[in-house]
Amino acid sequence: MNNSDQMEAVETLQKAFLEFSERAEKLSHAYESMQEDFRNLNVELDRKNAELADSLARQEEIGLYLESLLHSMTSGVIGIDNSGIITTFNKAAADILSLDETAVIGRPYSQVLPAAADSAMSSAIAILSSGRDEAAGDKVFWKADGSPVPVTCQSSLLRDHGGRILGAVEVFNDVSKIKALEAEIQDNKTMAALGEMAATVAHEIRNPLGAMGVWAGLLDRDLDKGDPRKNTLNKIVDALSRLNRIVSNLLVYSRPVRAQFRPVPLEEILAEGADYVEIESMRSERNVEVRRGWTDESRTMAVADPEKLSQVVLNLCLNAFQAMPEGGTLSLSCAREGNYATLLIADNGSGISSENLAKVFDPFFTTKENGTGLGLAIVKKFVEHHSGFVNIKSSPGDGTSVQIFLPSAGAA
Repeated sequence: MNNSDQMEAVETLQKAFLEFSERAEKLSHAYESMQEDFRNLNVELDRKNAELADSLARQEEIGLYLESLLHSMTSGVIGIDNSGIITTFNKAAADILSLDETAVIGRPYSQVLPAAADSAMSSAIAILSSGRDEAAGDKVFWKADGSPVPVTCQSSLLRDHGGRILGAVEVFNDVSKIKALEAEIQDNKTMAALGEMAATVAHEIRNPLGAMGVWAGLLDRDLDKGDPRKNTLNKIVDALSRLNRIVSNLLVYSRPVRAQFRPVPLEEILAEGADYVEIESMRSERNVEVRRGWTDESRTMAVADPEKLSQVVLNLCLNAFQAMPEGGTLSLSCAREGNYATLLIADNGSGISSENLAKVFDPFFTTKENGTGLGLAIVKKFVEHHSGFVNIKSSPGDGTSVQIFLPSAGAA
């Protein structure tokens, strides 16, 4: 190879080396650029991951908040999917319907609550079937034990942002207490109307009764002592007296209670009842012993109307006296128990059966041949008007004890 060829070869190699250096430099710049892009991509990816983690945390927090809110609601909530399967059943729904929420989730609505699904057009399953957006109304759920639960409910469809139906939700409230109060108000209105009518009738009856009593007295005066017609007249007088007592009790029970409250020593009220029983015992020659459970110095003060309270004690003493036709013991006492002043009237007479004990305060309920059935009803009405209550204990053959609790003067 001559010098010319060698020079040409060297130039070619130099040229190739320069091109290789240029390309290597470009590759190096490209690599550095790619590394920079990769670093930027990692930074962006870390930022997106952090945002995603933060979003997931917020979503979880919102989910927990909504779940807590759902389970803290006093309204029952039932959610179903498009197949009618229960997906949500909060604690209030479980409490109202006496069902286990964990055992209900995943079961068909119509299987868990068949009666509600069949009869109510406002139920979640009915809304889902009809395609209506929402409905509200009253219906009745039935517990597993067969007891009814009246509720007011509102159901609506669940949709996503695109309007696609996801299922339905039903929100309901137990209104059994409201229904009971409505029934009680209606009963009170009926009783008030009957009371007004009874008071009017009793007032109208009382006038001829008084006249009949006067005529009977005049007849009794005109008849000789040995006249056999006196027996018949005495029966008429007794019947008139009983009828007058019934009318008087009816007037007392039907009229609104108007009481004048003041501190009253219970010993004085009980003494009136004790005196009454002792006089009746001597008059009827019935051996009834009266035991007074207080001393002349003791004072148990209650906030009461003395006239009304005397009526209460006399009614109870009369009942006790009548429960001891063969004689017995009547015990009367009073005491202070916490914020209450108490009266205790006990006898060892015939007693009351458990079946009748639950009805003794009902108006017109009586087991006596000549009873009016209003004595204990008046007792309960007067005591409750005094913000007190009555506790009665009895069993056949063992007698009866009635304890009355009234606000004590010290507590008032």
